[in-house]
Amino acid sequence: MARNTRERDLFNGSAAYQLYPDYQGSAAPEIQQPGLPEERRLPQKKRRVKVKAAVAPVAVVGLLAVTCMLILVVFGYVQLYEASERVSSLQSELSELQEQRVVLESLYEEGIDLPYIEERAAELGLSLPGKDQTVYLNLSGSDQAEIYASESTNIFQRILQAIERSASGLVEYLS
Repeated sequence: MARNTRERDLFNGSAAYQLYPDYQGSAAPEIQQPGLPEERRLPQKKRRVKVKAAVAPVAVVGLLAVTCMLILVVFGYVQLYEASERVSSLQSELSELQEQRVVLESLYEEGIDLPYIEERAAELGLSLPGKDQTVYLNLSGSDQAEIYASESTNIFQRILQAIERSASGLVEYLS
């Protein structure tokens, strides 16, 4: 009859509750099947807890100061580069102007015609100076220089005088 109840339990759906009908206990017996390896537990990874570090205000201020200094250095190099470019362009312009000056001086000296000047002076009645027209000056006396001490004025008086000079210069320019 045990067999009939077992078959009846299998068919009426109660077999799901009684997996091991021959075993009387709270835990199921371990069944080892030949040829299957034993079950191994994988080692569990330990979780690392990262602590959030607080940013110090001094570090932020220092970083800002370093950034500002870096920006100032970069702008300084940019200004230095622009100034050196301007100097090189001015030097090239100076050399061109010096070459032009040499050309103009040669043209000027070429334009001076001494025979024409002497002829024109004769037409106007001019002649070379004679011995009686020559006057000699005696400058062997001692030279003296007088230095006048300027009045000492304070800074406010000098500023006021500079403003007055500027205003009078503007008035003269406009009139």
